[in-house]
This record gives sequence, structure tokens and C-alpha cells, in this order.
Amino acid sequence: MNKSFINFINALRVALKANQKVGSALKEFKPVYDKAAPETQWQYRLQVAGVIASAYQCKARESVYRGAKTVAFDGDDRNAENARACMKYYFPVKPTAKTSNKVDPVKALLTSYSKLTSAEKRRFLAAI
Repeated sequence: MNKSFINFINALRVALKANQKVGSALKEFKPVYDKAAPETQWQYRLQVAGVIASAYQCKARESVYRGAKTVAFDGDDRNAENARACMKYYFPVKPTAKTSNKVDPVKALLTSYSKLTSAEKRRFLAAI
């Protein structure tokens, strides 16, 4: 085997193991992020962007897109684009929408039943 190919395979193994560690750490961090206040979530995103920006030799800054705070990267076009892609890959965390199911299932069924025609109601009652 070619020595440079063996070096590539070894580096690939190390990178895949590191990726797996990052993924499990992110999975562990996700509930903490979801419970945090919006300003704290923003600080988390900004810190992650700072680490990524330093690795790609560009600067992270606050930006507003469609009325929401986002992170933008300034610097060489290629480096900034790589930093954006890295941010999406390594920190895809978005807050979970908090919805509460306040619909009473019995009431929903009765409402559906009341919308049936008389013939449909008879067929339904005959089937049960």
C-alpha cells in the first residue's frame, strides 16, 4: 500500500471517532439548550460560532435575518462559506417548539360524529 494512502486512512479513522464524540456530546447538550432562555441559547450559538470562526480564520458576528438573530461569518469567501457549513453540521440545534395538546379527544370525536349525515351515523352505530 502507498504510505500516503495509509496516512489518509488513519486520519480518516481519527476524524470519524472525533465526529462520533461530537455527535454524542451534542445529543447530551440538546435538552439543556432547549430548556435555556432565548438569550442563553443565543450565547451558546455565538460561542460555538467563535470556535468555528477561529478554526477557519474568519470572524463570527451577530446578524439579523427575517427578524431573527443569526450568526454570520466575515472573512475570505471560501473560509466564511466553510465556517457556515461547519456551523450547520456541528451545531444544527434549534429550539423545540413547545406545544401543548389541549384538545379533548372525546370532544373531537363527538364533533366529528355530529358532522356525519343520518345515514352515516346509522352505518357507524351498526358497525360498532
